[in-house]
Amino acid sequence: MATESQRSVTDAITRVRHALTKLKRSVGITEDQNNLMGAAFVAPNIIVFSAFLLGPVLYAFYISFQEWSILAGSGQWVGLTNYVTVLQPLPVSIENGGLSWNPEVFTDPATSLWWYSLKNTFVYAIGTVPLQIFGGLAVALMLDKRVRFKKTYRAAYFMPVMLSGAASAVMWRWFLAGDGVINGLLPTFLEHNWAGDPGTALGGVMLMAIWGGIGSNMIFFLAGLQNIPEELYEAARIDGASRWHRFRHVTWPNLGNTNFFVFVMAIISAFQVFGIALVFSEGGPVYSTTTSVLLIYQRAFEEGAFGEGAAMAFVLFLIIFTFSYYQYRYRDQAEVDY
Repeated sequence: MATESQRSVTDAITRVRHALTKLKRSVGITEDQNNLMGAAFVAPNIIVFSAFLLGPVLYAFYISFQEWSILAGSGQWVGLTNYVTVLQPLPVSIENGGLSWNPEVFTDPATSLWWYSLKNTFVYAIGTVPLQIFGGLAVALMLDKRVRFKKTYRAAYFMPVMLSGAASAVMWRWFLAGDGVINGLLPTFLEHNWAGDPGTALGGVMLMAIWGGIGSNMIFFLAGLQNIPEELYEAARIDGASRWHRFRHVTWPNLGNTNFFVFVMAIISAFQVFGIALVFSEGGPVYSTTTSVLLIYQRAFEEGAFGEGAAMAFVLFLIIFTFSYYQYRYRDQAEVDY
């Protein structure tokens, strides 16, 4: 009896093992991949990501369809009304069977503050991203050579990155004020309230972003330059390649992945600019430094229109996601193999 009982238990265990093996194969889990151990390591990160990132994002998307009150902790369902309110009036409309262009939405904040802030964000991105990237590359190329006090120069260029955005904004606002340091170095006829003039305030924010962005991009480019095999440069020198040709045919192609990463991250960072614009001038004067994220903050947390602010956030998310997707989808730079 004992033997038959042991055999039945053994058969039951064997059947369970076969069932588990079949289940693992059906979901793609194999013993050699050790996916269960990998899933165990990844699970905490997935749980934290879902609880503190994905969950709030999905809830914000839900709020974007409501007229939501933070005091009541609930809202009234309004459908697409928040999105219509944010996007109206559109830059392009159909009138008399044809397209009609409405440029006032980009030039007059009273017409549409959302499109005006989006225009400021695009101007900020166009003015800062190229200079941040090529400035970082130029500094990295200079510091990649054998120069004296290399570590000191690296620390000096990286110093702005270590400063908080609020501290940088306060410092640059003092520099660019009417009685600031910049005017003290200029002739009298060139003195100007750079931070208080609507025509130059956004330029001050851009100057501050370039000053801080060059140092961070320098680190990425230095890492990319140090991963390029020295043998390629030796071969180019033997072939008689000049310094420009070595950069064009050796350095630049081998920095393909670094260029792509730096460019995408710089664009995303530019579209998400918030802290320096808020501290520098709180979006003024006359909304000249009001960026998209700053407007989202003001609309949601200062005016209490959380549904409309959430709708703005997801419109901006769609713009960034579309750009990032097509950059990943259609980039023509392949990874370099040695």
